Amino acid sequence: MKIETSDGASSPDEGTSAESEFSCLLKRLSAGIRKEDVKQREGWRDRNGQTHYVDYVEWHVVADLLDKLAPTWSHAVRGLVRIGDYVAATAAITIDGVTREGTGTGPADSETGIKKAEHDALKRAAVKFGIARDLYRDEDKPGEPSRPAEERAPAAFPADPMARTAADLISPKQFGLIRKLAASRKLDPEAVCRELYRVELSGISRKAASALIDHLNAKQPGDHNHPAIGQQWERRAR
Repeated sequence: MKIETSDGASSPDEGTSAESEFSCLLKRLSAGIRKEDVKQREGWRDRNGQTHYVDYVEWHVVADLLDKLAPTWSHAVRGLVRIGDYVAATAAITIDGVTREGTGTGPADSETGIKKAEHDALKRAAVKFGIARDLYRDEDKPGEPSRPAEERAPAAFPADPMARTAADLISPKQFGLIRKLAASRKLDPEAVCRELYRVELSGISRKAASALIDHLNAKQPGDHNHPAIGQQWERRAR
């Protein structure tokens, strides 16, 4: 029931109640992913060739949860940007007047790749409302092999390499330079990026791209501490 003061203005209790309801909704969204909804895919490969896996959820699981707990939610794709062989999508989710965005990437040479980018963007926007946040917060989970200290990205690399907005995505110039530097050193740029950041090259931020460029500049041709060209990562559609 709406509470009004004698002059017709809304009572402070109304705003407090709305904030409390939204906080409760966020808690329900955070706890809404079931164990059976979580799947695994190949995430990264260490220098010994051992494959490590990461947990993830399908985009439709996220959409179903939103339909169930926040039926008035809305979703919009706000931008598609091509970066080399990839396309980056920015998606926005709005719940009760609150809008949060996420970005995702996929191969640019097919409709499936574009849909993957849009679906990943939706999931990352949903993470900002708490959905499956633990899957994105902690890459090394109990029970999974942790990366040895010597295989982790140096401290100079940003702790969070993912771009959060389209404006923060790796620029086409950075993308081209990274591929050129990697080729001159007979390295696979995607594999180097995944080993250091565990994300796709086309999805990193400009800051992360700059650090990667510095890293490649410091390496000498013939230095094969990273997987060579041809040892491509298997890309699986989510």
